[in-house]
Amino acid sequence: MSERRTKIVATLGPATDDPLILRQMIRAGVDGVRINCSHGTREDWLRHAWMARDAAASVGRHVAIMFDLQGPKIRLHQSSKRLALTEGDRVRIVGDPKAPGATKSLIVEWPGLVDAAVLGTSELVIGDGAPRIAVLEREKGALLGTCIIPGEALPRRGAFLTHAVVDRMALSDKDRADVRVAIDAGADFIALSFVNQADDIQELRKLLGSTSIRIIAKIETLAAIESLDSIVEASDAVMVARGDLGVEAGVARVPLLQKRIIQSAGAHGKLVITATQMLESMSTAPEPTRAEASDVANAVMDGTSCVMLSGETATGRYPVEAVTQMAAIAANAQEGVIPMGVDMTAHGATVAESVMRAAVFLARDIKAAALVIPTATGGSARAAAKFRPRRPIVALCADAGVARQLALEWGVIPEPLHARPDESVEALVERCLLRAQRRLDIPDGERVVLTSGPQVAHPGATSLIAVHRIEAQHRG
Repeated sequence: MSERRTKIVATLGPATDDPLILRQMIRAGVDGVRINCSHGTREDWLRHAWMARDAAASVGRHVAIMFDLQGPKIRLHQSSKRLALTEGDRVRIVGDPKAPGATKSLIVEWPGLVDAAVLGTSELVIGDGAPRIAVLEREKGALLGTCIIPGEALPRRGAFLTHAVVDRMALSDKDRADVRVAIDAGADFIALSFVNQADDIQELRKLLGSTSIRIIAKIETLAAIESLDSIVEASDAVMVARGDLGVEAGVARVPLLQKRIIQSAGAHGKLVITATQMLESMSTAPEPTRAEASDVANAVMDGTSCVMLSGETATGRYPVEAVTQMAAIAANAQEGVIPMGVDMTAHGATVAESVMRAAVFLARDIKAAALVIPTATGGSARAAAKFRPRRPIVALCADAGVARQLALEWGVIPEPLHARPDESVEALVERCLLRAQRRLDIPDGERVVLTSGPQVAHPGATSLIAVHRIEAQHRG
């Protein structure tokens, strides 16, 4: 009956184009797939989404589909001079190739660059972290800075301005087009890149309209860290995007920032994904390093809802093995450990959350085999997951989309359960117990905690907690 509680997201790409490989990955433990809109075409993304749906159906599992938007990207202009910078070099920076003195400057493709910089605080980071230039002065439409980390600045290289002051990171035209593809593909989640403040979430939410797609805020800037709690509250989920966060904040700060993000998400009862280079060596090797195994295990012990594979599965040589190893590491890390990011003394933020908290503690006290939660929207199951129960949460859903979204929630096992006309509450409860027993192979005599509302599947009405003993008749 042991179930892995931390979920796994795998990025799709050329290495997963074989349907057999994709099915093997799902059997090995994939709970969600990521489609990276920074690579490929609309046709590629639709094909990957449909392949994932088919593979999940053939394996008999609910698998979430996430579209990860590219977000606003800045880079050095193609006419920018090739510069080999050493520590202490003085650098002039402009945001427009037509700016005065551009031919003697580092040219960044961003007209708002000069105004967005915070003197003495902002740094221009090129490539994966080198060179790095501290911005110290502003003069005549340009920035003046000093190189603090040496490296080569090449035309068309990606760039990043830390602590940039912008009103809002508006969705690019590409992002808007990609959102439409995600809707067409039936995406369950969309990840928004380079979120700086809570208002950034609202722009995407308006674009999604009446769809049920849930929004993941990628935390990868220092501005996002400064507005972390409000961003977490405004979004449906967050991602610890350690790649760009490490570029901006410096790699030494990433471990503590990761813990802080996970703790904030836990306090708000929000799904949190930890991503980037978790098993990077498995792009070319059949086993991870010991350090990578410890990295995944520490994220699990921090209380992350999901761990994510990127290049390991998108382009790596061992996509199935990477999933297998990550699942094994996560399963071992959860044994005997209460996730550190969870405040077990916290109270529910709403009446419904307080009810679920009581159900979780009741299940713990009576050593119940599972929590059984019929849910129309998934809210009750998410509320239970916030308190990280030791036993599985069996979420019984009539809606397949809700089930797929719950597939990424910590400890939640989504199962289909369709309403029947004129069915009594007693009959529905019996079906719930039977479904949970069969899914988890619960022995006769074990107890489960079942929650419901005045009408079991009525959204947001959970108010009843009952203890049921699994009897032989539940086997049908």
